[in-house]
Amino acid sequence: MATTALPFSPGFTSLAEQIALHGTYRGAEIALIEGDQRLSWSDYNAAGNRIGNTLLHAGVARGDRVGMLVTNSTWAHEVLLGIWRAGAVAVPLSPMLNAEALNRMLTDAGVTTLFTSTEYKALADAAMPAKGQVVAAGPAFASWLETQSSDNPGITLRAEELAVIIYSSGTTGTPKGIAHSHGARLAFASTFAAEFRFHYRSVALSAIPMHSNGAWLSWSPAKWMGATTAILPAFTPDAFIDAVRSLKPTHGFIVPAMAQALLAHPDIENAGLTCFESAITAGSPMPEPVKREIQRLTGNALYELWGLTEGVATIMSPQDMQTNWHSVGRPILGCDLRIVNASGQDITFEGTGEIVGCSDGLLSGYWNRAEANADLVWKTVDGRTYIRTGDVGEFDEQGFLTLRGRLKDMILSGGLNVYPIDIESVLLSHAAISDAAVIGVDDDKWGEVPVAFVVLSATQNVDAASICDWVNERLAKHQRVREVIVYESSFPRNTLGKVMKLQLLQEYNARLQSAS
Repeated sequence: MATTALPFSPGFTSLAEQIALHGTYRGAEIALIEGDQRLSWSDYNAAGNRIGNTLLHAGVARGDRVGMLVTNSTWAHEVLLGIWRAGAVAVPLSPMLNAEALNRMLTDAGVTTLFTSTEYKALADAAMPAKGQVVAAGPAFASWLETQSSDNPGITLRAEELAVIIYSSGTTGTPKGIAHSHGARLAFASTFAAEFRFHYRSVALSAIPMHSNGAWLSWSPAKWMGATTAILPAFTPDAFIDAVRSLKPTHGFIVPAMAQALLAHPDIENAGLTCFESAITAGSPMPEPVKREIQRLTGNALYELWGLTEGVATIMSPQDMQTNWHSVGRPILGCDLRIVNASGQDITFEGTGEIVGCSDGLLSGYWNRAEANADLVWKTVDGRTYIRTGDVGEFDEQGFLTLRGRLKDMILSGGLNVYPIDIESVLLSHAAISDAAVIGVDDDKWGEVPVAFVVLSATQNVDAASICDWVNERLAKHQRVREVIVYESSFPRNTLGKVMKLQLLQEYNARLQSAS
């Protein structure tokens, strides 16, 4: 039987276009807060239009990459919206990097226009390729922008078009540009709006700059739902607590290092963290004692997320966390995860192996990295494409995922797999240890052996040898550490709080060379 052609199909509303709708239908309501500044949806939308029109008039074309070296600020959000309004691709970069590293990323992405906050102007000038231009924030730019048209440039974004390229942290090597489409960013925002129970009256506290994908966990669902984002330009425990007391945020994202800093604050018991409906942590595993304390202080509002910027994730709800403190939860909405062995066979629910996954928020690919894209692929028997995460884990019979560490971090000692996270968990149960990191080092007899780095609590004075004896008594023979090194300061970490183990290994090797 012949079918009748139907005239309609579902439209696509990007995050940028939803902001325009908020500007129309809830224009007077507050979109962004920074200090004493309150920016309505209408004014936010108009600012994005002006920046978009400016870029188009300057010759920026659809699909061009536009860099951002910015503080966590209202201006950064206006610039991001403006880039999207011009049909361009945002490339937010970390100001923690030096000019040489930034130049490599700018060159890799083909950025010819770089927006920068005043604080980073010198760094931006040093990093920008010779033919590029740097656009700095400030009164002169703001005054000039007011002369630009606030009309929507009229570019309709397609789901498959790129929205952003986020460069990986580079904790294990050269950073890669992780390219996400507008469709993937919409899936990210709408999925986490549902998972974290956002609503239009929510207030999301943002304390991390947008070059980190974790920062998007708080403000992108807020933009989708028409909620308010309160921006903290820089995190300090005092500033965070002041914002909590004055703004009563309902949602917020913190990495474990931020949580530990908050718990050390002398007035944390009176901070009022029970205002949070969803306090979100991700980036690196949060130690169980820290999780328990944050749960208590927030009135059981802590969600833990495991995930990759590439676009797969799990979530552990506060309710499930009460009976399973060591798991990172179940896959988020729209995400499927499998466990595969070294031969690529699916062993989900049958053992420990590499986590692979797919979702409706998956990356489009690594920018300019054909070989890395090929290495990322794992296919099901029916041909569906998943990505390899490089993380090792296992599912229990209830569908909860437990992490065993990074595949690259795994130590092969005497032919047996040793997972650093297992040793780190034991070390963190020692009363004198506030932080721990384990790396694998070469060994003539065993191939590799573990070495532990620890940070002691401020009031503790325990020697490394006694800690080494203590932990080895509690480990299996093949897990035992060669030595324990007491680190005199906090570990080197990236923006999301992940320990930069490559740097620890380099420090360890330099230590050996200086001793020989």
